[in-house]
Amino acid sequence: MDAADRRTDKVVLKGIKFEAAVGLDAWHRPGKTQPVELELHLSRPGGLEAAAREDSVNYTIDYGKLYKSLKAVVFDKKFESVTKFSQAIRASLPEVSSWFISVVLPKGILTANNGIQFTWSSESEDGSPTSVIQNMVIRDLECRCVIGVNSHERLEKQKLQVTIRICAVENRLSPSVLAGVNMEPSPGLVYQDMVKEVVEASASQSQTFYADVPSVSKARVMRQLKHWQLP
Repeated sequence: MDAADRRTDKVVLKGIKFEAAVGLDAWHRPGKTQPVELELHLSRPGGLEAAAREDSVNYTIDYGKLYKSLKAVVFDKKFESVTKFSQAIRASLPEVSSWFISVVLPKGILTANNGIQFTWSSESEDGSPTSVIQNMVIRDLECRCVIGVNSHERLEKQKLQVTIRICAVENRLSPSVLAGVNMEPSPGLVYQDMVKEVVEASASQSQTFYADVPSVSKARVMRQLKHWQLP
């Protein structure tokens, strides 16, 4: 196994579900428990070659112990924001060369049928992490607006589902800085407020028809992002 192959070795934990007090709930209340879905992708320095050769979990990631440590992070604790929660998860991880963390709040936004997802991922060069990228995805946001180019399509509002994907942060970091990086951006965004304004702005355009939903949605989101940043 060469170096390129080893970089693809990953331990993946999916479908981890908790009830936890993470950020604000759908009604903007802090400290209230809500469903949280967690997914992790972790790569070890040197890949999994040693674990396969020695047939020993000591050379890889013990996902049983990792799951228990994740439960300990969440149990009976309150997290001010989703980012604070992800930082606690990151601190509980074993030594890894790269990582991906996905946090989904399936009921975090009332008008988003599949909730909101936050992801953080590290990128590395020569096995050393050099950057962190943060994303937010509002999944299947339900909007109603007049849409279409034909006259009969302008008589009634139609129900649309829009997914908004935002790359919020990309920090180029030296390995020495990355270990203590604070991924918490400047405070300001209550993402429910951003979604509310986008939905209400679309619904209020009773005399306007949209022929290009992606462009209109992007324009509205970009106007809102001038005022807010990710939590």
